Amino acid sequence: MRRILVAVGLLICAAVYVAWPLHTAWSIREAIKSGDSAYLARHFEWAPVKATLKESMADLVLEPIDASLEDKPQRQGLWARFKAYYGRNAVDGIVELYATPTGLPKLFSYGRTVNVDALGRQDADEGLSLTQRMADAWSQVERAAFTSPTRFEIDMRDRFEPDRLYCGVLVLKDWRWKVIELRVRKSPSAQPELRLTKASLNQQATQHPCQNQLTFPR
Repeated sequence: MRRILVAVGLLICAAVYVAWPLHTAWSIREAIKSGDSAYLARHFEWAPVKATLKESMADLVLEPIDASLEDKPQRQGLWARFKAYYGRNAVDGIVELYATPTGLPKLFSYGRTVNVDALGRQDADEGLSLTQRMADAWSQVERAAFTSPTRFEIDMRDRFEPDRLYCGVLVLKDWRWKVIELRVRKSPSAQPELRLTKASLNQQATQHPCQNQLTFPR
């Protein structure tokens, strides 16, 4: 009987530990929506978050223009100079402005105003219960995985732009899960369904839009 109780206790502890970073991710989402800057300040390492955001946002914004000029060599030099002096500076400035405990809620509010009020898109959370909102948030998760006992990675689709992924890395520090990396990527929506074979897993590890880390998708 004692062994059974110990086994049940260990299973409960394991389940709580697995749910812990997911709860933190959910709480961060709610804090951004409600403007709880104190919670965001406690659960972000802002310097590395800004660095990864600048890198990924620059790629997201500038690379499509690079691709559009591949057959226009006469314009590539001008664009390269503009990108070097103005493009990245503009992206870096936006990240510095909004990647803060008070900036993220403002950015969310602006985005909601554009999508719901200006474009007439429906806010899927409106009028839903807590459990329904949690289920809806889970449906947006593309990938969630522990890469070590103290490191957790989660990729979520944008509610209004499903081909956009937010890729976060959380680490356990001082008994608190904190976001240390955040990237914005395009989702490989046209990628065919992957099968759990050695070859496909190796392919997934090299093609994952956020990290080259071998993990199982949700």
